[in-house]
Amino acid sequence: MGLAVAFAQKKTGSGKTTLLMHLAHSWAHADRTVGLVDLDPRKSLTGWAGLGRELHLNLMQAHDWRAAGDIRDSAKKHDLTLVDCPTGVEAVLFSAISACDLTVIPCQPTGIDIWATKGVLDICKRKGTPACVVMNRIPADGNATDDAVTQLAAYGAHVLDSRLGNRVAFSAGVLSGKPIAGSEKSSTAKDEIESLRRELDGILAKT
Repeated sequence: MGLAVAFAQKKTGSGKTTLLMHLAHSWAHADRTVGLVDLDPRKSLTGWAGLGRELHLNLMQAHDWRAAGDIRDSAKKHDLTLVDCPTGVEAVLFSAISACDLTVIPCQPTGIDIWATKGVLDICKRKGTPACVVMNRIPADGNATDDAVTQLAAYGAHVLDSRLGNRVAFSAGVLSGKPIAGSEKSSTAKDEIESLRRELDGILAKT
């Protein structure tokens, strides 16, 4: 039985799906079998999965009413199942988080993102699912990010050491279907994704 990781955020535009996409390829390049479950009504993950030909990622067309069962079915077949959760369908979000071993919450350093993150943290606490926060799209000036981390810590959040900058490479990799992890070129963006993947591996190893 593999592990399932939910990618969740109540605010749209947080970079949730983009983060999932790059981590999916990073794990696949680390010789992990990866299943994808798309529960977001926008189906961005489904569209992207059809672009990539570099690695085989197994996409499951999940249904809202059986989200938990679909996640468990995928976890039986893969080392890791990554779940793109909906932002607005509360019942499906609850079901997905309860079926996963870890919830990853991307958060930009803004007040609105922080408030939305607290909502997901509250759900994880109620469901007993461990959660961690990834500071995403952070600006070069670190003051706002440091303030955000302080506020999140006050909510009891586990904020990861790995952070992702506001880089064109992340969105460009999605559009081209060529993820950062598959590039032979070294880059700051690639280093950030690999660092995040290794940190998450350490957390998952303890679950």
